[in-house]
Amino acid sequence: LTMVLQSGEKIEGVILGLEHDVWTIFIEGKEKTFPMKEVSSVFFQEYVPYDGVYQPSSEEKVFQVDGFTVKYQIKDREMIKKPKVSIGSQDKGTVVVKITVDRYGHIRTAEAGAPGSTTSSAYLYAKAVTAAKSAKFNEHLKGPVTTEGTITIIY
Repeated sequence: LTMVLQSGEKIEGVILGLEHDVWTIFIEGKEKTFPMKEVSSVFFQEYVPYDGVYQPSSEEKVFQVDGFTVKYQIKDREMIKKPKVSIGSQDKGTVVVKITVDRYGHIRTAEAGAPGSTTSSAYLYAKAVTAAKSAKFNEHLKGPVTTEGTITIIY
């Protein structure tokens, strides 16, 4: 953080606590305290507590697209554009596609065959990847640079 004192002095450090109107800050290897009345401003650097790694505990959402069941699981994101799902064969199976989504909601990577897939059909994998890439999620500009998740399509 950067702390600006009433005197105009700027202090860079790591906040350890704020208790009884006294800031405790770690500066240059030492713990120092500053009474709140001596502080003019405090600026915190952006902190993103979640690194974007896939978390299977995230809530799974389920919906239908043209008769196909589609599920997705991704932390802190909502799908705002459903995938375009189609098939030109009689192949059946479940394909789990591991995805990464950027802050703007665009699918950056899609890889079929993640755990939970019940087929190894290259055709269904290709159709599932194409469908997954057509989806879009909400923007999360203060979130991680990319967020991992899954889109599951049941053919």
